[in-house]
Amino acid sequence: MTAPASSQSGPDALAVEVVGGRQVRCYAERPTSVVEVLERALPSSAGDVLLVDPALGTSTTYDGFARLVEGAAAVLTARGLPRRSRVAVLARNGLEAAVAIWACARADLVHVGIPVDSPPARTAALLELTGASLLLVQPELVSSLPATGVPVADAAEVLLGAEVPWRSGQPLPDQDTTYSLIPTSGTTGHPKAVQVTGRMSGHAAAFYVRTLGLDRADRTAIHLPFAWVSGHITQLAPAMLSGGSAVTMAAFTAPKLTAVVAEYGVTWLDVVPSIWEMLLRTETFSLPELSGLRLAVFGGAPAPPGTLDRVRERMPQMRLLDVYALSETCAPVTCLGDVEARRRPGSVGRPAPYCDLRVVDPAGQDVPRGEVGELWVRSPAVTPGYWGGATTPVDSEGWLHTGDLGRMDDEGYLYVGGRAVDLIIRGGVNIYPAEVERALLGTGLLADAAAVGIPSAVTGHNVGAAVVALPGAVPEVHVLQAAVREALGAHAVPRPLRVVDDLPRNRNGKVDRPAVVALLTS
Repeated sequence: MTAPASSQSGPDALAVEVVGGRQVRCYAERPTSVVEVLERALPSSAGDVLLVDPALGTSTTYDGFARLVEGAAAVLTARGLPRRSRVAVLARNGLEAAVAIWACARADLVHVGIPVDSPPARTAALLELTGASLLLVQPELVSSLPATGVPVADAAEVLLGAEVPWRSGQPLPDQDTTYSLIPTSGTTGHPKAVQVTGRMSGHAAAFYVRTLGLDRADRTAIHLPFAWVSGHITQLAPAMLSGGSAVTMAAFTAPKLTAVVAEYGVTWLDVVPSIWEMLLRTETFSLPELSGLRLAVFGGAPAPPGTLDRVRERMPQMRLLDVYALSETCAPVTCLGDVEARRRPGSVGRPAPYCDLRVVDPAGQDVPRGEVGELWVRSPAVTPGYWGGATTPVDSEGWLHTGDLGRMDDEGYLYVGGRAVDLIIRGGVNIYPAEVERALLGTGLLADAAAVGIPSAVTGHNVGAAVVALPGAVPEVHVLQAAVREALGAHAVPRPLRVVDDLPRNRNGKVDRPAVVALLTS
């Protein structure tokens, strides 16, 4: 599907550009790198606060941040690192983690974010995969390092130890050159590193500023790791482009997040859906303390409609925007606003102006509207591939084969049905986990649900489900099963079905489906 036409004047104007030998629609007006985002902001915002780091007790202005970036770039260059060398960073969210990304881009190096909760074996695998030439580490995290031949340096000494005035007018990074690697995993669990370019992050920053209506009065709280897409691509770069500011959180709990929102006047958030239930269980997620929180973006996994209804009841002043995006796209593929959400429950919206979206069968042919198929995406924000030779999910025509299943309605609204690898095939019949989950959540008794395939020697798979009850609710298993039978038929009824306190999740906040299978079969 081709996205709806956009106006050819003003901030949403589109221009056709050649990316990877193919013509794609791009925002005509956008930054081409995170370095340009900072350089654009300096003339008007030099003395304004950009980044508040409560862990360090610092408030850093745009000019101060630029001086640290220039200084850190000079220090990295002085270490003799060749251009395009990979610099790995193991640091909690804060000033150091932010400076590292911009300094690497400024020095024509490639930033590699290492999640702070990575076990040593995974850290070692990421260092080997990316061929890191240097590892910057906060001292308190050194004990978690694996034995490695990669030189290690103190993150603060390298990143915060020197300040150099910003050199305006220096050559900016090429927009199609990789400046950061985002770790992710395939279905095998082996780490991969998504290449991120300035074109990708530039489109993401422009999208968020325009869609959220951000300006210099807005402030966000960054609790999702800088090693992911969320930290710098969907929050700090858009905040910087709009002249706004951000507060970093070195560690997350729901009460800590609400305290930061209240204390620092946070106006917008970017969250993963699992956080909504944590916030709803927090008394301080309420008015009038958080009256300044005007909007929140969420994505990465389906959010139960009942949960979103309770969020809206608790925080009626807060707009909610649901986006469908992947690490391999950075910028949103689709977006659904509040008004649309009431008319299209369960949808993740229509394509962004720069995106083309197809729903295809196993042969790569488009399926009719309303039918389920794999989602293919083409946009200027699609990654050029994985670092290190892993098979790229992008074909020769520039289509990203997402591995996600979904369908489109007659008006072009997308409904995501989960991962193709999670598809349950029972006796030759396809059962989509998201449909089972929607039927369970439709009872109004549950806060969350996960449907999985349980291996069977007779049917191939049977449907199983783990569910989380709403506070005060005592759902009966036969009532939940009856709801699925009525909505989808007897073949989709989950047996076993277990009520649990919380669903197991991975570090990205997504349901850990293998762990759910283990839970149901234990």
